[in-house]
Amino acid sequence: MAAQSGCYESVTDFFANTDVFLTGGTGFLGKVLIEKLLRSCPDLGRIFVLMRNKRGKSIETRVNELVSCPLFDRLREENKSALNKVVPIFGDITQLRLGMYEEDIQRLSNVSVAFHLAASVRFDDPLRDAIKTNISSTQELFEILKTSAHKLRAVVHVSTAYSNPENRYVEEKLYPPKYDWKKLVQAVDRYEPETLDALMQKLSHNSPNTYTYTKGLAEQVCNDYSTELPLAIVRPSVVLFTIEEPVSGWVDNFNGPTGMLVSAGLGITRTAYLRPKNRINIIPVDVVVKTIILAAWKRGTIERACGPNHLPIYNSAVTYEQSLEYQEMLDRGKEYLYAVPFSRMIWVPRGYPTNWKMLYYFKLIFTMLLPCFLLDLLIRMFGHKPFLMKLQSRIYGSELSLRYFVRNEWEFETKQTNTLPTLLNETDRNVFGWYMPRILTAKYLENAYITIRRYLLKDPDETIPYAKRKLARMILIDRIIKIIACCITVVAIWRTQFAGSL
Repeated sequence: MAAQSGCYESVTDFFANTDVFLTGGTGFLGKVLIEKLLRSCPDLGRIFVLMRNKRGKSIETRVNELVSCPLFDRLREENKSALNKVVPIFGDITQLRLGMYEEDIQRLSNVSVAFHLAASVRFDDPLRDAIKTNISSTQELFEILKTSAHKLRAVVHVSTAYSNPENRYVEEKLYPPKYDWKKLVQAVDRYEPETLDALMQKLSHNSPNTYTYTKGLAEQVCNDYSTELPLAIVRPSVVLFTIEEPVSGWVDNFNGPTGMLVSAGLGITRTAYLRPKNRINIIPVDVVVKTIILAAWKRGTIERACGPNHLPIYNSAVTYEQSLEYQEMLDRGKEYLYAVPFSRMIWVPRGYPTNWKMLYYFKLIFTMLLPCFLLDLLIRMFGHKPFLMKLQSRIYGSELSLRYFVRNEWEFETKQTNTLPTLLNETDRNVFGWYMPRILTAKYLENAYITIRRYLLKDPDETIPYAKRKLARMILIDRIIKIIACCITVVAIWRTQFAGSL
């Protein structure tokens, strides 16, 4: 049911003439959120983005690079001046007070909405680092907002749908804490990192990694501060390419399935240890961004008068029926890999996942490790630095960290999330609502594939004819090698049998 027009405050009015504070703005999700706010809320004040100097680049240089990426091309055409509203604020989420200068903290006085997206998404972080990044940063941000953001109407904390992975059906509610987050934050300064890592299994109740464990505890931080701040939590599932805005298929990182498709397309990955019929819950990044924006809007308008301890939680995910089977996703990927191949592939994109562990390691050794080892030797002989074995090591490490998730399945309740667009009037629904197809295949993956080729691999469309010719040659060589191998095998068997009959 849509909100009544008599007391309705539109989403654009909610963000008009006020500032926004954002952590994690340089990440995949953060960039899309910034772009959507600037493009769809033209009267927005400033967007303060917390960032630090990195790789010798100042925050001013980094913010210029951020708004120069292809994601902002549409905004540049429609309203280029809006890009000037992005203001970098120096800070570091692992530090006290987020490492911010006091004068910068004072600049947050006109902030009405804060988005906390910053987090470490590495599954293998030491517990100490994960605590500082995912738990302590949340507390530090809330303490700053309490004292400085006097016009605050909403704070949205972005968690993960896998913050309580022991539950295979995840409801839109807060789950019991696995530990006292305050004690864990204090332990960071009391114990050596090695001690904390040794205690991880006992402290975490057998959570699969430090990421899900600390993200779950960060939700408890939100619960404790919900009496003082207008908080909401959004839990995305596996965030991937845009489905619609500002362009279809945009992605800027190799995380998760994206890395799997790229390494397969380059001919490096030939197998994976997973259950092919298992489903992966993919949610387009632009849908997540709209959920985050509407969660803030609802918390600051419709739920503004809610009492203490009000903490709405939104699972930004698709239904089980909308989720993708790994086998289907990989099959679709192969179609596009052959239709529009990468020009830098080192061998024919081919290979299959398996649920049989022995077969997986056999294929890993003989179709991935051994060929890469031999190619590295060849590369070294020509005076170049070998890199393939190192790359395979990274791919294998990534596969190990993801194994828990690809070998299990989850279902997510999304009632509160699905209700958000129904609260909007028609104008807002056209801008901030979303439609999800019954199954995320075909066009969604196809659009993403060509974008991966262009922007991640820096492989321009002009190289497609060359890549197709290269693939055709590789397929021919691959067949010749297999025929020769089969002939040698047959001859060897025949000679063995013939020698045995003499």
